[in-house]
Amino acid sequence: MDVDTGLDDAIAIIMALRSPEIEIIGITTVSGNVTARAAALNTLGILRVMGKESKIPVLRGASRPLSKKIVHAEEVHGKKGLGNISLQCNPALLQKRDVYNFVSETLANYRKGEVALVATGPLTNIARVILEDPGITHSLSRICIMGGAFGLASKIYGNITPHAEFNFYCDPKAAQIVMTHASSGGVRRLNIVGLDVTDKYLTVDDEFISRLSNRQCKKRKKGGSKNSDKVPTIVKSLLRYPLTKFGKFDLPDVFAVAMLERPELFRFKRGKVDIIQSGISWGHSRFVRESHNINEHNKTFVATEVKSKKVFDSYVFSRLCK
Repeated sequence: MDVDTGLDDAIAIIMALRSPEIEIIGITTVSGNVTARAAALNTLGILRVMGKESKIPVLRGASRPLSKKIVHAEEVHGKKGLGNISLQCNPALLQKRDVYNFVSETLANYRKGEVALVATGPLTNIARVILEDPGITHSLSRICIMGGAFGLASKIYGNITPHAEFNFYCDPKAAQIVMTHASSGGVRRLNIVGLDVTDKYLTVDDEFISRLSNRQCKKRKKGGSKNSDKVPTIVKSLLRYPLTKFGKFDLPDVFAVAMLERPELFRFKRGKVDIIQSGISWGHSRFVRESHNINEHNKTFVATEVKSKKVFDSYVFSRLCK
């Protein structure tokens, strides 16, 4: 996973940890919601709560974007990225390796196509890896990205500005490198989910919190592991800050995990994605669907909808209440 661990990244990590079908073999962090170091410490804190702090390597990645601006989202995620809670961790556990070397060495230990990448922050780390070795991404089974806003499922094109989603706004140059690489056959498959989908199909409000506390959730936990009781508690603690401040909240990053674990829950369209890197539309993501003249080299698929909101909702709670 490649993350900028704020509130929704933290919950996405928890969901991946709770999946019986996903094994996290490493987590790299990037400057985004918070600094890359803060994201790394937040990640270690989440892993400690889940009993995995010493079992999953965490690396601090790029502290600056390839683009000229440095942007954070403290007003949304809190000063340190996890709202008003502070999780204990051991900073000495941060790996000293370079992200490219870590990815290269990790992939060398697995068969081609065994490893996937889930990215929930700006794409700086991934772009730098591609620039270092364009062929390395062929070893990945797929890349699942939360980023952009395409106006497909709903008429939403941004959150940090009316025209741009935060992750792509933070580093549009990196995002474009990744999109161009995918459209020219540099990956086996790239799945992207934008705000137009995530905002439509999952909203966190008081009812969401109540469901984490009700009997149904408690009933699910009876058959769970020793960490089962912790999950709803930590999730509620994380969400208390944005709900108090905004009244409701979104969890776009959990959709990236869902695209890996349950891709059948989504409908996709193949096409080309371009990112604006100048002017008032800085960070805007533009999707052009392939229709008649399909470019077989292009492996970019953008989510257009969730097939069943009810089924997706059940999937999310099966991970958070498990």
